[in-house]
This record gives sequence, structure tokens and C-alpha cells, in this order.
Amino acid sequence: MTAPHSFDPALSAFLARYDHQPGEESPVAVFDCDGTMIQGDIGEAMFHRQIEQFWFRCSPASVWPDHPARGEIDDLYQALRGVPEGSQQERQEFSAFADYLISWYIDQIKNGMVAKACTDIVRLFTGFTREEVRALAHSVWEHELASSLRPRRLGSATVPSGIRYLRPAVDLLRELQRRHFDVWVISGSNLWSVEAVFAPLGVPADRIIGIDLREREGRLSAEEVTPVPIREEKVAAFHLRIRERPLLVASDSKNDIPLFLDARELKVRINSRHRDTDDFFRSVGTPADATWVLIEQPEIIEQMEFPWQIQH
Repeated sequence: MTAPHSFDPALSAFLARYDHQPGEESPVAVFDCDGTMIQGDIGEAMFHRQIEQFWFRCSPASVWPDHPARGEIDDLYQALRGVPEGSQQERQEFSAFADYLISWYIDQIKNGMVAKACTDIVRLFTGFTREEVRALAHSVWEHELASSLRPRRLGSATVPSGIRYLRPAVDLLRELQRRHFDVWVISGSNLWSVEAVFAPLGVPADRIIGIDLREREGRLSAEEVTPVPIREEKVAAFHLRIRERPLLVASDSKNDIPLFLDARELKVRINSRHRDTDDFFRSVGTPADATWVLIEQPEIIEQMEFPWQIQH
């Protein structure tokens, strides 16, 4: 069994060493989601779609107690929730409401509060059932796959539209599955949207870790499940589920350097956001060596290629 010729030589050599058969102990590989398996950010896409469609069961002010404009947000929310479903964007209050939510998220990201920002937008689904948010996540994923790759307006902000799979990550994941690797996914997006991305690729939900909320009486609360899988806590969240260090880690981000360094053998950086590679390795603290595979210009998949469901 040989790896596809399109793989980097170091990656092909790695795959050639691991040709496991069913029944043997499976080696472990870990993938990030946003910027790694997909071009785009599925967690942000779900956040933006939630605002557009006004999918709320409670006021954002009630789950963001530290927001300095809680009163204004709640007033806008109460005005918008009283109009017919689907008509919120036609109201003058909508733009200000969207701006408050989007700017809170963006400002926290800019100030280095990545885990807080990502968790705060997940808290907006407080009051939904788990089944409801999974259905919403799948609808967002289908919407993003069908959308053109171009920015759009949301309130006064410009936000991205359209998400696509990245061919190098898809090919690698499928090859690892073919060789009977135990593939895990760890993402700083909400759990339900990441499940939607990886379901067509045959990754079971019990192998996916994302930001999640605790349930109270059958509905999601504003309390996050810890550790929140961002930066160092990705490693902690993974090792709560499995003690074994992964043989391979694939990601795109400086935020995942701790996860990369947890890999026992190979680190695959998929540079879909075209970030400075030298800057990345300055953050790592060492230059690239033989344990790194760098994919600098990952190809997007414009058309869905089915069947993608992997048979085990």
C-alpha cells in the first residue's frame, strides 16, 4: 500500500511506516478544524448566521455579564424579539445589535483573549437543546458550502462568506483512516459545528472535541465545559480523553503550537491563511526540522467529491 504521489516526501515516508490492519492497536492522529480541514472558520460562521437569523433563546446581555453595554444590548434584543420571525434585519435596531455582538468578539480576539472570545459566542446558544444546536450547525455548514467565497455585510461589519474543504487535509485524513489510524479532531469552535464539518469524512462524534456547554434540565446553560480547547488547553482537553500522545498533528495556527509539540513524530502545518512562516517558527522557538511538513499553498475543493464517507 503506497501513499498518493501528491504527498510531501516526508509525509509519504511517515505513512509508509504505518500500515496497520484491523484488530491491531491503532496509532493516533489529531487534526484542527478551522484553517486546517477547511478554508474559513465554522465557529465564526455559525456566530454570524445566528445573528442574521436571530437564533436566540435568551438575551446576549444575560450570558455576557461583563459587557459594558449590557443594558443597551438587552433593550435592542427585546425590541427585535418582538417582531415577526425573519423580519429582524428590516428593523433599525438590528444593525446596532449586530455591531455590539461582533465588536465584543473581535475586540477580545485583538486583546489576546481568544479563549474568552470563542467561549462567549458559544454561550449565545444558551437555552437551546443539544439536538437543536446540532441541527442549526448542520444547516450553517450546508449554507456555507453553497455560498460564494466573498465578504458580506452584517450590521456595519464586513464578514466572510463561504467555506470550503482543503484538499491536502482531506487527502491526509482519508489516507490515515485507510491505514486504520484513530483520528481525533480538536477545535476552538463550537462542538456542534465541528461535528458537521467532519461527519462527511467519517470521523465519529465521540472523536471530536470542541467548545461545549453544560446542560441544565435538558437545555444548554451558559457554563462552558472545561478545559476550553484553546492553546495549551487543547492538549489538556485531548489528554482527558486519551492518554496517548498523537503520532501526527495537523493544524495551521500559532495558537496550536502546544498541540503541535505534543506530536510524537510528525507536525503538519497547513498554511491556509498565508501567515508568515518565519514568524510561526520564531513562536515555536526552534527552526523547522525533519519533524515538520509545511504546506504553504493548500488547494481548496470547489466541488463536493462524494462519496466521502469512509468505510472502516
